[in-house]
Amino acid sequence: MANILSVLSIIFIIAGIISSLYAAIILKHGNLEEYIFTFWFWLATVFFGIQSISYFISFRRSVYKYPDTINSAYLPSLRNRVAILVPIFNEDINMCIDNLLAIHTNAGNYADIYVLDDSNKVDTEPIKEICQKLNLHYIHRNNRSGYKAGALNNVLRTLNVEYVAVIDIDQTPAPDFVRETVALLDSHPEAGFVQVPQVYANTDSGVLPELAQAQQFLFYEILTEGKSVTGSLFSCGTNVIYRLNALKSVNYFDETNIVEDIATSLNLIARGWHGLYYNKKLVFGRAPTTMQGYVNQQSRWMLGSLSLVPKVFKNIIFSKKYSLVERIDWFAAATWYFFGFFYIVFLIAPFLDVLGIKVLTVNSIIYFFAWLPYTIIVMFSFFYSNVSKGAPFRYLLYNMGANMLMFSLSIQSVIYAILRKKKPFTTARTGGTMPWRWFWPQFTMMFLLGFSSVYLIIHFSLYNAITAFWAVFQFILFIPVIFINRPVKQSEMDMPVFKNAN
Repeated sequence: MANILSVLSIIFIIAGIISSLYAAIILKHGNLEEYIFTFWFWLATVFFGIQSISYFISFRRSVYKYPDTINSAYLPSLRNRVAILVPIFNEDINMCIDNLLAIHTNAGNYADIYVLDDSNKVDTEPIKEICQKLNLHYIHRNNRSGYKAGALNNVLRTLNVEYVAVIDIDQTPAPDFVRETVALLDSHPEAGFVQVPQVYANTDSGVLPELAQAQQFLFYEILTEGKSVTGSLFSCGTNVIYRLNALKSVNYFDETNIVEDIATSLNLIARGWHGLYYNKKLVFGRAPTTMQGYVNQQSRWMLGSLSLVPKVFKNIIFSKKYSLVERIDWFAAATWYFFGFFYIVFLIAPFLDVLGIKVLTVNSIIYFFAWLPYTIIVMFSFFYSNVSKGAPFRYLLYNMGANMLMFSLSIQSVIYAILRKKKPFTTARTGGTMPWRWFWPQFTMMFLLGFSSVYLIIHFSLYNAITAFWAVFQFILFIPVIFINRPVKQSEMDMPVFKNAN
């Protein structure tokens, strides 16, 4: 099925490109503006086509091959040679205390716990006190050299253990987390790390946390399973356990990038290590609950990942050591955050149609049978794959809506990466609502899409009908923007168990 969809996608894209080239070169249709728009349009279609093909392949591997990689995971071979590192940076004190208690309760019997507190804007005394009471190792640095990676390396170089787990302070492990992941590493000596999914447990607090969980579902239920099969898996910063010898072989965590997890994974792969994904819900965490926190998270992921693109191309895409499938995987992962530059062409296409600037094609019928079927195939496969994995219907809309929400941040991050500009390190749990002016790109696009759809329906033609349908569909995907920049209610996971009777 995945192979058929991939082939059909390629056929439709090639047919559309050939039609445009024929119209421009042979028939000499169009003007300079339409040449530029047409080139950009089909370049964007090719970009998303590659992303879709990578997605199809990952879904196929997830369904047919991934289960075979975890059959021998649970072995009764836990050895008490594990350290758990818990980095903290200016977090809510009550959350820190609650989660340190949970980490100690659920993993303290299996590992030594190190609390790496780099906070510089909050009172750290309560954290010190709870660490003393629970007999946890508390370490506070006077500088933030290397950020999170620097804090981890500061301790790693002093440890003499076999395995090291990293759990962010907003994550709560289940009692079996250490035991089962260590068992998996024991049975796979060639593996450098084991990653388990990030599951947000505070989705009851509002639309934004649920949107973030929808993105996590797509990544951890489909893409990550597929990457684990081919050896192109990268660690995700938390809920992961590493073989210390693997980290030593690459001089520990990479301190040159704010997404130290992916950067370190690239270094491990270059040294011959690979990662395993264990898709069992063994850690539960908190999604961003404020728009500012969500933007902080997405911005850090985008800028850090984009800055790694040259390294990915040099070490993997242009290397003969890796298979075609691995290269496609890494190309799709490395270039995904360019999506804003490509998605904007689809967003402005309806308004350009109103202005008389169209995609060059031999005729509207060929355009209809080239681009529309491709789009339907992509949408159908996306819906089918998510639903077959158990995703609720709203997750599908949330995932597509998230791309609309973040397209302008993607463009900004690409520019920052090209200019090598840096942003200060911020967490996903800081800030509040964003000023509504921050959303001017989204609201501008909603206005243009709404206006264009009405105009194109009034001035009906086959080409206009296709474009109007696309305008209405994209307008609908923008609607969550109205609801996510609002204060959320308290999640049940953060409510006190016992309430004062008075």
